[in-house]
Amino acid sequence: MPRLRFGAFGALMLVGRALAAQDAPLTLEQAVTRAMQVGPAAQASSAARQIIVGRARTDAQWANPTFELRRENEGSPLPYDDFATFTLPVSLTGRRLALRGALGAARERGVADSLFVQREAGFDAAREWWMVWAATSTAQFAAEQAARFAELSRFDSLRAAEGAIAEASAMRTRLEAERAGYHAVQAVAAAGRARAALAARLGVADPQALQLAPPPSLNVAPLALTADDAIAQALAQRPDVLAAQAAMREADRRRAAESRGTFADVGLTAGYKGTGGYSTSVIGLFVTPPILNANGGNRERSTGEWLLADAERRALEIRVRGEVRAAYDAVMAMDGLAVRADASSASRADELAAAAEAAYREGHATLTETLETLRAVADVRAAALQATADRHLIRLELRRAMGASVLEMP
Repeated sequence: MPRLRFGAFGALMLVGRALAAQDAPLTLEQAVTRAMQVGPAAQASSAARQIIVGRARTDAQWANPTFELRRENEGSPLPYDDFATFTLPVSLTGRRLALRGALGAARERGVADSLFVQREAGFDAAREWWMVWAATSTAQFAAEQAARFAELSRFDSLRAAEGAIAEASAMRTRLEAERAGYHAVQAVAAAGRARAALAARLGVADPQALQLAPPPSLNVAPLALTADDAIAQALAQRPDVLAAQAAMREADRRRAAESRGTFADVGLTAGYKGTGGYSTSVIGLFVTPPILNANGGNRERSTGEWLLADAERRALEIRVRGEVRAAYDAVMAMDGLAVRADASSASRADELAAAAEAAYREGHATLTETLETLRAVADVRAAALQATADRHLIRLELRRAMGASVLEMP
């Protein structure tokens, strides 16, 4: 019996020690903000934008001029000929201008991609915050349930020693208490894993330093928009959709730039020449006609890239419609669910468990009825907690599918 009581109260101590070791409570809004601005995803989003824009800038930059100093007739009896020339490539075909247009689209794509990475980090942090809340609440209730079964087992052991009940009944209660203690330890471990995932998302080295504040609200208002409105909003403002559209525009401008490689480009040369004691000017024009290389490979590649970007945009828009519709239907179905993990439901479950235990102690209920009642109370509490978390998680999925911010209610 001391082993049973130690296991049950040990689970309570594990939960309490985890809560006591934490610092200031972390709200849902703080978790989202930290993940988007401080966590590893913030650095990744900035890096993604710089990579996209940097590559486009490399392709669109103007060619550098060439300055040449040259002396001829060195080592001969002839007078020296000194040259100082300045050569400037001139893009008369408009290829550079088209690449500059691609650079503008690349900047838009980089900003949209960066926002998409940040938003995804915020949604992941919000999901993990709710998972930690559900796992922690479940662990606390499991520890309380284990303590209740341990006390009931102690009561039956005393009654069996007095000969009031059979030893088999006391043994059954003891087995139930052991199972409840094992479930409590499992719940504590699950809460620890969920907290570790949230800490990694936020860039916190010590998961035990995370303590969750109470949820902002366990109840949410019903949806105030239709599914068609949600789909239209998603197509207009989802960052990944905007990034795909910008990528298609960028590919189109690159295709236009490569098509202009079939025209001859020119360059200008101007400078000074000193020969025979006279100073003269040098003016030149050089042309690169596309005789051997008409830029056919780059034109074919850029056309393929444009087709691929357009196909990805179309596929994404189709997927967005399906995601929004599925998330909208799930929210509507979850809103109709009657199970809620509010304070009144928890108190009613606790009252039912206390009443069942009191009835058993007074001899008004059998052991089987009492154990079934306590297990039913545990199932109802767990279902209510999970339903509440799922309701908020489904709302998060709808906001993500619509392209809304993490904390914005659709």
